[in-house]
Amino acid sequence: IEAFEEIRRWIYCNARPLELALWQYQFEHGSKEAVLSVLMNYQNEDGGFGTAVEPDNWNPESTPYTASFVIRILRQIGFVNTEHPIYQGIFRFLENTPYKANYGWFFVVQSNEHYPHARWWDYNEEDNRHQSIGITAILSGFILRYGDKTSALYRRAFEYAKRLLETLPATVHFGDMGIKGHCELWRDLEEAGLLQELPCTGVQEKLQELVRNKINREKDNFMANPLEFVLSPDSRYYEEYKLEVESALDRLLDQR
Repeated sequence: IEAFEEIRRWIYCNARPLELALWQYQFEHGSKEAVLSVLMNYQNEDGGFGTAVEPDNWNPESTPYTASFVIRILRQIGFVNTEHPIYQGIFRFLENTPYKANYGWFFVVQSNEHYPHARWWDYNEEDNRHQSIGITAILSGFILRYGDKTSALYRRAFEYAKRLLETLPATVHFGDMGIKGHCELWRDLEEAGLLQELPCTGVQEKLQELVRNKINREKDNFMANPLEFVLSPDSRYYEEYKLEVESALDRLLDQR
């Protein structure tokens, strides 16, 4: 209780409106509408997001990563009404953005260089090839689960997902978010009933191996935290990593 109250006071004194709305939703019976209202202030005319909605990058321009960042927030609060303007804007941006290639949506963009940002947002064309795996997997899974099946965007997401699954067994460099992205893609394909339409043989077993190796072998990598893969006790990985999850939660409190 003491830790909770300390964190709560810190949030109320320091948080941006977005983080405050998320805190209130998660811990104080706040509304989804309050979170939506704040998020829409970050939405650009092209439907994407910028201007430090992800606080490590102050680029005002819309990027595929910031679209995935906002989608993650919306899913965490259980808002998946894809007819809402916030989602329609995201779909429009992802369909029309120039930040894509045959391998997927870009992780970093050149315009990041003109604004304050953490070093992992430095533009690097070569890094995009493997760092984009996670973003492309997350976005493709969401589109295939919730998007318009008749749209060009859906067809693009299907091709991206097919390529990711075909190359998974031989992929060595996944970037920081690649394995997590593949896990989210797999979950969405399951829910969308698309596993029979894509090359999924052996994928679930491969993902379990990759998650296990990442958590057990990359102790110094914050992206190997079990909380990256286990968002709730409903996670398919929760039982295997229950002790690691509890330890990671305790560590967060100790290091706050």
